[in-house]
This record gives sequence, C-alpha cells and structure tokens, in this order.
Amino acid sequence: MNFMRNGLQWKVLTGLVILTVVTVGSQLWNTSLYRTSVARYTVLGEVQQLETTGEALLGRGQHYVNNAARDFESYARDVALFKRELIGDVARFDDTLKSLQLSIAAHDAIADDALVEGIARLDGAWADYRSGLHEQLGPDENEPRLEWGARFVSNNQPAINAQVHALVEQFQAATDSDSRKASASGIGSVLVSLIVTAIALLWFFFGVTQRIRATVTGCQRVASGDFGYQMPVGAKDELGQLAIAFNSLSSRTRLVLSLLDHLQRRSNLATSFVELARESAPYIPTDWLALIEVSDSGNDGTVRYGVSSTPKTALLNERVSLLGLFAQRDFAKASTTHLPDLRRHTVEHGESRLARELARLGYQSALLVPLNTSEWRGLLVFAHQSPGAFVEDQVKLMNSLAPMLANGLARNARVQEAEPALLES
Repeated sequence: MNFMRNGLQWKVLTGLVILTVVTVGSQLWNTSLYRTSVARYTVLGEVQQLETTGEALLGRGQHYVNNAARDFESYARDVALFKRELIGDVARFDDTLKSLQLSIAAHDAIADDALVEGIARLDGAWADYRSGLHEQLGPDENEPRLEWGARFVSNNQPAINAQVHALVEQFQAATDSDSRKASASGIGSVLVSLIVTAIALLWFFFGVTQRIRATVTGCQRVASGDFGYQMPVGAKDELGQLAIAFNSLSSRTRLVLSLLDHLQRRSNLATSFVELARESAPYIPTDWLALIEVSDSGNDGTVRYGVSSTPKTALLNERVSLLGLFAQRDFAKASTTHLPDLRRHTVEHGESRLARELARLGYQSALLVPLNTSEWRGLLVFAHQSPGAFVEDQVKLMNSLAPMLANGLARNARVQEAEPALLES
C-alpha cells in the first residue's frame, strides 16, 4: 500500500484528478456565473420595459391634461381612445410587474434582500396607485372622469417611475458586477490551468526526466568499470525502486569482483579477512564481523579475526560453541542462516551459546555464513545492533559466495601461521 501511495502511476493519477477537478470546478463556476448574468440581463430587460411603460403612462397623462376635451364630441372621442390606451398602459405595467416578480422568484442567485425589498415597495406603491386611479376615473365606465384621471397620473406616476428607475440602476450595477466577476473568473481559470500545467511539467522534468538521466548515468558508470557506484534513490516510487535495485546490483558486483580479485592472489588469512570486511561493508552494514575457525567436530570454534564498531572487538581468540545456530546439526551441511532476533533464538534454542553471548553484548540480529572445504572449516558471523538488519538478498548472495570464500580462505590459511590478529575498524 505504501508503494502504491508513492508510485508514479498513483502520482500521475493524482495529478490528473487535480487537473480534472480544477477544470471541471472552474467550468461549473463559470457556468454558474454565466447563468446568473443571463438571469440578471433578463430581469434587467423586464425592469427597463417597466420603466418604458411607466414613462409612456406619464406622458399620456400629461398630454391629456394639456389637451383635455372642451366639448361633448371631443369627450366621446377621448373616452373611446384615451381611456382605452390609458387602461392598456396600466395593464401592461401591471403584467410586467407580475412577470418581474415571477422572474425574481425563479432565480435565487439574483434575489438579494435589497432587490426583493425594492420590488415589494414598488408592488405596494403600484397597488395604491391603481386604486387611486380607479377612484379618480369614477365608477361609470361610459362617462369616466378622464381629466381627473389624467391629473392623478401626472401627479403620482413620477414617484412610481422614480422607484422603477432606482430598480433599473440597481440591476444595472449588479449586472455589471456579474460581468466583471465572470471575466475575472475566466482569466483566473486560465491562470490556474496554466499554473497546474507548469507544476506538472516541472514535476515531470525533475521527478522523472532527471531521475531517468541519473539512472542512465549510473549504468554508464558501471559499464565503464566504476563498480560500486551508488545513484541517488529519491522518492520511493518505481524509479526509486529501480535505483535501489541498481545500487544493490552495483554493490554486489563490486563485492564479488573485489573478492575474486583478492582471493586469486596469494595472501594470508588475516589480509583476506581485512579485504572481506572492507569490501562487504557497503553492501552488508554490520556492527560486528568475525571469522571463526571451526573444529573438526563442527560443534565449536575459535574467533580468529574480528572487527567491530566498538574500540575493542569482543570474543577475539575465545573458543565458542556453535550448537543451536543452524537447522542442520551437521555443520558440513549447514547453509547461510539469518537470525533476525538473537534474544528470541536463545530462548528457543537454549544450547546456542554464541547467540546468547552476542545478545549479551547488545547485538540483536546475525547473519551466519558457514565455509566448508575438505581441509578447512570456517564461519563468518555478521552481527548488528538492530533486529532484522539483514535482508533476503544479502542471505542469498552470501550463500552463493560461500563456496568461493571457503576455497580462497582455506588456501590462504595454509600459507599463514596460526596466530591471532586483532583488527580494529
């Protein structure tokens, strides 16, 4: 699961999800602003139509006051024409006001408190206006008091028109504000998309391309003979796993080739052990490394050479029991063994005195490499102060190197006098 969280695929998927969320979110936001702007323009058109109707109604009233009929014939004509036009303007104003109220109710995004209040005041004032106009015209539809009605329109319509004009200005300001928001949102969306894209490109360059180049460089260094070259690991993704595998391969290659080169040269056992300790350190970090010469019985041995992280190497030149260390009781058949928890091992194998002694000295895990030839037997012991310090790859490598190490060390043991040596790290 941790690998999945750090994997390149997971990072790319996360980046795509972020880009999708940003794009879709900005698109939805812009769409919302666009719909709000369209709704405001629609309502603004209705308010402007209301203003036009109010102005026409005022103009009609003032015209009749200035040109009122002076005889019965003209009055009859005005009843047929003026009253019909006047009532038509009032009906249009009334219908437009109701349509405006429905539009406001249908669009919650534009129904702010000030706007709703303004329309409510206009609706109340218009209701009073209609009532007063009908009162001035009188109850007789055939002989209405046209001049009274015209004077009422001339005196009261300007107040209605002023409220309508205030609504027009309020809607115009809100509409202009929405237009600016939509424009700024569009620019912001473009900038955010560019920033996200730039971040993605930078991540790809530094997080992928540069690391691939580093891998290529490492391969070229090893190909040119720089065995043991270590490349930076970086993140724990697929490229990081590749770097770890490459570093392990490079270290193992250096260890194998260095040991082969040294063991082919005639040397003594002490020098061979020093070389082994030096070359194995980068690949198998250890706090205590010792070479034990095993007795013919395979049950015990003497710690001939050792190196440790402390000033004094423990157990040097001491005879130690090897019982209980391996699954096979016959040392000649034993294979490389990893003891991840020395304390637990001593509990389960009470006869394992070497494991108990290492645990007493503070070491918690050990890697045991038996070396068997027909003439010589030895045991390499890698000990570490941390539990489970050795991995399966190290166990497999040392198990495969054991025959070569056994033959080389056995040959060098023959050319050296048996004398203890103290090796300081």
